[in-house]
Amino acid sequence: MLRLFGIPYITAPMEAEAQCAELVTLGLVDGVITDDSDVFLFGAARVFKNMFNQSKTVECFLAADLERELGLDRDTLIQLAYLLGSDYTEGLPGVGPVVAMELLKEFPGKDGLWKFKDWWTKVQMGRDSEKDSGSKFRRSFKKKFKSLYLASDWPNTVVVSSAASSIWV
Repeated sequence: MLRLFGIPYITAPMEAEAQCAELVTLGLVDGVITDDSDVFLFGAARVFKNMFNQSKTVECFLAADLERELGLDRDTLIQLAYLLGSDYTEGLPGVGPVVAMELLKEFPGKDGLWKFKDWWTKVQMGRDSEKDSGSKFRRSFKKKFKSLYLASDWPNTVVVSSAASSIWV
């Protein structure tokens, strides 16, 4: 249909959202039409949702707004995907958006998830000290998530590298 109307298009070799985000980065398109929020993890700057839904109006979301209003830059969104789940990773059982944001606040920075894992490994082995687990959040988390198991490869860096390699350049 697109060819009949003379509209240029490409077929993504892997993840469509990754392809679309790369087209934005290259300045070839102004935005991405999708209902999949994973597109922000690939670096999309402008996303249009509900484009083909008759009962709703089209919504436009800007990565700059997510960062300015919610403090959610691309790295933070990727960390949230590890905690909440995405197309590439399961997420942590029982961890929702509020707890995920609290975890990122408690363990800030690009290495925050690894700091969390180090702390949680100590907790699971009974080797955390009062200093390690003294904050209100950590005490509460220990009580609520005592059966939480983190695999040895969590957070799996292959997830980010696989997502990045999905981008066609």
